[in-house]
Amino acid sequence: MSSIIKFISISGALILAVTLAILSVQLERIGPELVVYGNMCGPDGSDFCYKPVLKGGFPVAYLFDAPGVSRERQLAFGEDHLSVGALLLDIAIYFAIALFVVVLVSRCWSSRMQAASRART
Repeated sequence: MSSIIKFISISGALILAVTLAILSVQLERIGPELVVYGNMCGPDGSDFCYKPVLKGGFPVAYLFDAPGVSRERQLAFGEDHLSVGALLLDIAIYFAIALFVVVLVSRCWSSRMQAASRART
């Protein structure tokens, strides 16, 4: 495989990985982490109110709902807490998978091309 094709394959895998990681925020789940959603709970009404946090991202959650800052129970990149390390881990996981698929497809393709050239001779 020439260096230009390798560069294009790696770049394509990276773009696919970033896209999949960003789109994975649509996979939302709740908890088990708790966050404060108010301060009028308890018997005397002066304790904090805790609820499980809404989080998005797959396989590692990287966007967490920020109560009081954004709409409750809706994730948005500009308003909620973003964990950059978890986002980079998601991108790395998707990149590894995409690169594995690219290598697998290129090896299958080259073996078919070699078999076809042998059949011609």
